[in-house]
Amino acid sequence: MLKAPFRLPDGWLRSFGYPGGRRFVGLFWEPCGDEACYDDGERYACGMSDNWLYLGFIRQPQVRQWLDDNGLDLGSSDEAAQHWLIADASTGELFSAPVREARAIVRAQQLPSGISG
Repeated sequence: MLKAPFRLPDGWLRSFGYPGGRRFVGLFWEPCGDEACYDDGERYACGMSDNWLYLGFIRQPQVRQWLDDNGLDLGSSDEAAQHWLIADASTGELFSAPVREARAIVRAQQLPSGISG
């Protein structure tokens, strides 16, 4: 699991289409339907979020550089995500983890020990 050197802008999750309610939210791209998605461990939505806001964020140079430098694959039109971004809705901090680990984090709503958020 990696902590990102940047945060989500204030209000980003709400603008993206996440209705709120949980602290940790997974963000990724789903090839089936070619859509940005979120999963908070209780709610999952694909095709109900702002794809352009998501793409605009992950295409920012500092975000793209961090993703590329760390071999992080959030999914594409052709391939399922290998990693998710995990947003801390209370702080805007971002983390990335392999899908299986990310799912466990959003379900438990707890970061692994040793990772602060």
